[in-house]
Amino acid sequence: MERDRAIAIAPSAWVEPFSERRLALRCFICQPATLIRRTAWDAVHGVDETLHMAMDYDLWWRLLRAFGPLEFVDEFVAVNREHDQTKTRSRRRLHYREAIDVVHRHHGRCR
Repeated sequence: MERDRAIAIAPSAWVEPFSERRLALRCFICQPATLIRRTAWDAVHGVDETLHMAMDYDLWWRLLRAFGPLEFVDEFVAVNREHDQTKTRSRRRLHYREAIDVVHRHHGRCR
């Protein structure tokens, strides 16, 4: 119970107003806290199912290109559970390799 309470009140990490430059450095968008209009999802054809680690990161870039800067809502709306068995943590090298490829495809460079 105490552990759950600590998680629930932990400060947000890596969540900030949208910036294309910052997005090129890392994926700071908390995917569980996002809402996407169905028309926007359909316009960019949803997630790229050929990706395995950076599907959401690629989606943010495609939404940016199609609709402009993404909106930031500075409210507590979701919790992102982190543990050692997540794909991001357990397959870190593959995650970074795929994320770098996504940035190169959409931004041209990682900075």
